[in-house]
Amino acid sequence: MKTPIKPALLAALLMTGFSGAMAQSSSPVPATEQSDVTTLKPAYPHRVFVQAGFEGTGVKILNGDTGAYEAAVPTSEYAVFNFDPSGKYFYVSESIWTKGNRGTRQDMVTVYDGATLKLVTEIPLAGRLIIDQRPHLFDINASGKLGFVYNMSPASSVIVVDLEKRKVASTVEVPGCALAFAWGENGFSSLCGDGSLATAVLNGTKATVTHSAPFFDSNNDPIFEQSLTDHATGKAVFISFTGLIYTAQLGATPTIDKPWSIQAAAGLPAAGTGVQELAWRPGGLQTIAWNKGKGRIYVLMHAGNHWTHKKAGSEVWVLDLANHTMIKRLKLDKDALAIAVSQDNDALLYTLTEKGKLNVLDAETGATKVMGKIVAGHTLWVPGF
Repeated sequence: MKTPIKPALLAALLMTGFSGAMAQSSSPVPATEQSDVTTLKPAYPHRVFVQAGFEGTGVKILNGDTGAYEAAVPTSEYAVFNFDPSGKYFYVSESIWTKGNRGTRQDMVTVYDGATLKLVTEIPLAGRLIIDQRPHLFDINASGKLGFVYNMSPASSVIVVDLEKRKVASTVEVPGCALAFAWGENGFSSLCGDGSLATAVLNGTKATVTHSAPFFDSNNDPIFEQSLTDHATGKAVFISFTGLIYTAQLGATPTIDKPWSIQAAAGLPAAGTGVQELAWRPGGLQTIAWNKGKGRIYVLMHAGNHWTHKKAGSEVWVLDLANHTMIKRLKLDKDALAIAVSQDNDALLYTLTEKGKLNVLDAETGATKVMGKIVAGHTLWVPGF
């Protein structure tokens, strides 16, 4: 048996419904969403690019002064990002499969417009090494005319890509060697397993490859593959796991200077290779940065034993590259795995924490400017490198 609704209650319910309807009808109607298209403003010194971590995709473009998001460049997993020195194009060395995780494999250099981020073209490759976003797996020379893609199928080689004609120019075999450090207009160098430096000089579709004498101990004190090269001048800064700095002049006839210890520059004993020897050591996934104008290098440092070269840094050591002297030690609020520095006089120091957060510091004082910007990345890029 149903309970009858009393007239007073019915009136109250009707009035409540009517009031709700009136309230709804009096709400403003949302404006129709309007689509628009904008362009990325020209490159400037405090722009920073952050590539996603392992198995991540995409490169975020941020304003270093504010941490504001500007845009993103799409990438596949294990891609390597790079850009035209003038900022006109963005390049991605990547691999995809027609069915996602299987199917026909396609290797390529994908070209995006640096202002609109629209896809320009894809340059097919015969292969590429798929490992992670290590910068020197895909390097570009100072003029932006040539790209160098490291490959390991069936053997170690570097694929030379003509970025103007948008096609592969040649393949240079570098047996026993890896990576590509671009210099000048017609060459690159690679690091070799015997501790030597391979130098490739290009002449059209042919190349002459020579080797230096071994200059580092690849078995006991290897060199970080994230070492740096000034593409325009050919000057290179190599850093070893113990903290030895080797400066080199890359070119057809390279020269390599005697190494110096960053610990000795700080007034400490040079770090050794004993597995039980505790010392301040370089580490991380991107351990060194270089402000070329000021002649300063910035190194992520941690206290640890030998072979702790992937450990995050708790300090940044700032050193004078020419005089081999310590300028200052900056203690970080959060340990960092990656580091980069802008190339202007009012330089910004960028760090990425183990949790993928971007921190921005004043490179002179170490004062924090942007703290804890969540970007989920582990590789940094700045204009000028």
